[in-house]
Amino acid sequence: MRWVMLLGAMLSTSVVGTRVTTALSAVHLGLSPSSIGLIIAAFSLMPLMFAVRGGKLIDRVGVRLPMAAGGLLACIGMVCCAFMLNPWVLAMAAIVIGLGHMCFSLGMQHAAGELGGPSRRTANFNLLTMSYSFSGMLGPPIAGFVIDHAGYRAAFAVLSIISLCVAIACYRFPFERHLPIGASSRDADPGSDQTPKRFWTSTIELLSARPLRHALIASLTIAAAWDAFQFLIPLHAHSIGLSASSVGMVIASFSTGSLVVRLLLARLLTVMSTSNWVIVALGLSLTGYAIMPFSSVLPVAMAMAFMLGMGPGIGQPLLLSALHSASPAGRAGEAAGLRLTLLSASQILLPLALGLIGEIVGIPPLFWIYSLIALSVAAMLWRSRG
Repeated sequence: MRWVMLLGAMLSTSVVGTRVTTALSAVHLGLSPSSIGLIIAAFSLMPLMFAVRGGKLIDRVGVRLPMAAGGLLACIGMVCCAFMLNPWVLAMAAIVIGLGHMCFSLGMQHAAGELGGPSRRTANFNLLTMSYSFSGMLGPPIAGFVIDHAGYRAAFAVLSIISLCVAIACYRFPFERHLPIGASSRDADPGSDQTPKRFWTSTIELLSARPLRHALIASLTIAAAWDAFQFLIPLHAHSIGLSASSVGMVIASFSTGSLVVRLLLARLLTVMSTSNWVIVALGLSLTGYAIMPFSSVLPVAMAMAFMLGMGPGIGQPLLLSALHSASPAGRAGEAAGLRLTLLSASQILLPLALGLIGEIVGIPPLFWIYSLIALSVAAMLWRSRG
């Protein structure tokens, strides 16, 4: 699992750095907030269309080759931006990188759910989300530093090298031998109907389970804290005059907050139950978003970002583990694909909606919109406890 975590941290570093570089490049090219939102939304187009099918494929063929293909696709998209920097190339590259990241993430999440069995599941997902925190700490500062000293194309080129190394390592590293044989199918009910189902029929069947449904809603809300942050912070930072390196430092502070909490997660779970910690995670996220628009200097913005990162830091590993555990036997990959599909839909709609609203009311109210959403979900979970 530590090797899987390392590969995940490397690819996520390149993808997170690329998203920041793409947003800053779009600002540099003089695009409007709605156009920037459209380009950022393109990262989620392919996962929206194919994540469930990808999850089902991983249930059947394993994780190593999809992860290797994902790293290669991400590399190709970044290389395209390194050679040509214009809005159309940024959008098309975002689509390709999003597809690659989908393949890699589904494989890595499935491996985390199976390695070591149920007793290791929460610990594995904590390691997995730690890799995301490390990538958030490294990717934006790397991108910002290279942009300030060598330009946007150089940043894309540096990040593409990282993705290529991940693709090669996934292809050569046989970590699938440590997974249970037939991990996805061995627990399936032999008497159940295994014929393919229509997407909506299968989705409704999965969502009929209340624990899975609530885990999905909470997981999407927590994940949106990170997705909205990556979109809003470059706009907010530009409005208060921060450099690309400073933007990278603010985003890295978010991931540092996530990492610190995840290092303490095992101890925190001895204090309160999982469900209560998920509500605390939502509370931290909504509080951080409510305060962030009032930060006008770099140290304050970094402090607010650190607090904001603590919410997903607590919530994501707990919710990923709950989602895997609540999935029907033999359909964990499909459930992960459904989560990624819904997450991708929000990642498309969120930047578009925020970009359009931002042109009308400005940037600060966009932070408060997320606060209201997180408050609503926290209230729902509070009422349904027990």
